[in-house]
Amino acid sequence: MTSSTSSSSRKHLYGYLAATVGCGTFSVIYEHFSHGVYSPFMVYLFAVPLLLGVVPSVIGLLFPRLDVGGSWQNTIHAFAVVTLTVASMLQGVVDIYGTTSQYIVYYVVFGAACLLLSGLLWIVQLFIAQPAKTEAHRS
Repeated sequence: MTSSTSSSSRKHLYGYLAATVGCGTFSVIYEHFSHGVYSPFMVYLFAVPLLLGVVPSVIGLLFPRLDVGGSWQNTIHAFAVVTLTVASMLQGVVDIYGTTSQYIVYYVVFGAACLLLSGLLWIVQLFIAQPAKTEAHRS
């Protein structure tokens, strides 16, 4: 792993940590003013960027071989995390308000599709692109 990849990984980690803290703070403040009405989607809002952003970033820093650093893969993954975080936040707001919305499922489906595409790109880069680069450097 090059220092630019490490620097990029740390930048992503700090961004996801900031999103986790921001979501946790937003959740606490929103729940405080919700007159005792709670939603698990709002209570655990911080978990989406934590589990889908911070954890993979830490794993990438601890195990550099797993950090492929593809810009498309990272961008799609970040978009998935943002989309799923917004879906959780909107579902929490809708639950606290006491109504329903049929549109939130579109956020979940789109976020899951982006997460799946990001995972597939990661696999391609890890098992196909990186070994090809290694072979090219050897010859």
